Amino acid sequence: MQYLAYFADIIIFYQGDMMEKIKKYRLPIGIFCVVLVIFILLQSCSSEHWWFGYTYETDGYTNNSATIVKINYPSEKVVIPSTIFFHKVNALGGYITGHNLWGAERKGMFEDNDIVKEIVVSEGIEYIGDRCFTNCISLESIQLPSTIKQFSIINCESLKNVNFNGDVKKIESLSFEGCSSLETLVIPDNITIRGIASGAFDGCTSLNSINIPDNIRIIEDYTFSDCTSLKQLFLSRNISHIYSRAFENCTLLEKITIYDKIEYIADNAFEGCDKLTIYGIKGSYAEQYANEHNIPFEELDTTYEPTN
Repeated sequence: MQYLAYFADIIIFYQGDMMEKIKKYRLPIGIFCVVLVIFILLQSCSSEHWWFGYTYETDGYTNNSATIVKINYPSEKVVIPSTIFFHKVNALGGYITGHNLWGAERKGMFEDNDIVKEIVVSEGIEYIGDRCFTNCISLESIQLPSTIKQFSIINCESLKNVNFNGDVKKIESLSFEGCSSLETLVIPDNITIRGIASGAFDGCTSLNSINIPDNIRIIEDYTFSDCTSLKQLFLSRNISHIYSRAFENCTLLEKITIYDKIEYIADNAFEGCDKLTIYGIKGSYAEQYANEHNIPFEELDTTYEPTN
């Protein structure tokens, strides 16, 4: 009984001490609670929310996913999170005009940024909006997740390294336009038939090496125009069409290999490629095209077998 009384005295003492502390700090605690409530209310009422250096928007229908629209305190290396304030990050914001009642413009998340040099996009993020990285002039390296479905990286003049981690199905129109420091790129094998859109590498003046996966069958308009460092290119064996100005002004291009499934090449596909020699299979459309356009032709060391 003596011990019980002793412990009861201790509990009463600490309860009294705690109450004294609460009374002493009740004003700061009250202010903190009010601020917290106001913050939560603002977060729930506003279309844009703030969390640890990012501005984001939530899906207006399910409120389960988020789009990060702005980085408030950029640094040289940025790792973009896959979740933000209990929301799954689904996209990175692009350029929007008239996004509020005053018709103001909103830039892409990294548009015109001159600080960031390296970006890692976390797994789970699927979409990168138009102009998200436009004119991010210091960006040298970007790592894209296997979940990415759409992206655009325009006029990032310092970009040298792009790491695809998997499931990219299409490189959109103008995706790497003006990335003048990009020297080499490995395109994922699971790209779709028309997976490289028009102008995708237009103006990549340092690009000297790129693979064309076998899934690709069409080279779109302006895809490699003004790639002035490209010297040779081995096209996919399944390429069937090469469209207008696809290799325009590739002034150093000396060798391109075109196989027998080719059906159409635009008259101006190789405009300004004065050093070019086409390597192909004797009797194929590639040889016919070369002869008609006064382009030197060299036979590949294989027997021509027409395909269906």
